Amino acid sequence: MAAPGPPGPPPVPIPDIGLRAGPQYVGIMCNAYLYGMLVLQFYNYHTRFRNDYPILRAIVHVQFLLETAQTIMSVADGFHWFVDGYGVGDQLSEFFLAAIDTPILCTLIAVISQGAYCWRIYRLSGWRVITSLIVVVILGQIAGGLGVGILMQQIGLITKWNHKVEAFMIVWTICTTVADVAIAVVMTWLLVSNSSYMNMLIINNNAYQATVSIVQLLTTLIGPIKPPRTTMFLAPGYILGKLYSNSFLMMMNNRRFAGGVNEEVVTPGVGEPIVQLRPRHIHTSEAVLVGKETAVHFDNVSSSSYGPSGEAKVRFSEI
Repeated sequence: MAAPGPPGPPPVPIPDIGLRAGPQYVGIMCNAYLYGMLVLQFYNYHTRFRNDYPILRAIVHVQFLLETAQTIMSVADGFHWFVDGYGVGDQLSEFFLAAIDTPILCTLIAVISQGAYCWRIYRLSGWRVITSLIVVVILGQIAGGLGVGILMQQIGLITKWNHKVEAFMIVWTICTTVADVAIAVVMTWLLVSNSSYMNMLIINNNAYQATVSIVQLLTTLIGPIKPPRTTMFLAPGYILGKLYSNSFLMMMNNRRFAGGVNEEVVTPGVGEPIVQLRPRHIHTSEAVLVGKETAVHFDNVSSSSYGPSGEAKVRFSEI
């Protein structure tokens, strides 16, 4: 009778694939779908606002580059988990690039869009206190998101999740939710009086962002589904950044329709008259419209958005 050989390596425990792989897969697929919509939005902006203000064009291009990098990295995550790691249970526990493309890049993308909405809230309402409070919450979101990304990159595995990562995760998700809900509520309050189709689109997008932020918060706080038990928090993380970017670019593109036929408009404050301004050089498929002006009469010149020389102080293109 032959002597028994040395014992082999212990079997690799394979986690619950439906629970662990499902959320990442859904998040990556939705992320790729929303990127396709973003490409269309970016193309429309690039062709119609070629002579837009340089700072706005720079912001749009930076955000699009960040989203492109985030999409490529998320696809690399999926290949690492579902193709290269097929049948390797432990590989699903690795963060790989998710530590960068979900908390870090999503935070940077969110700051661009949320900052634009804060500026728009201030220009539409003049509410300094409310705008400042939202900015403070956004700063907390930046600290939490960057902290989560750095710590996730250091630990590398969700099985090494610790209380420090959890604390930053809670700060990140709570601040993100509070900021998105506040922006959605304030923008709805400011735009609900004007029931135009474009304003309703902006309100709906803000509501979608707030809803996904709440879902991400719940996947962080609810015991049975929060990390390190599951990686469900990655799914809304992949989706949220694309919602920010699509909403921001839609707001930029809709300036073309804000005042009618290719005119820009601005609302100096709540309850004050809308001022139609001279349009930018807006390229369309039919022609290039330039130089059109609209005369506006004010009973009280001091309350208008025009200075003594007739130049506009505030432009809708400033968001």
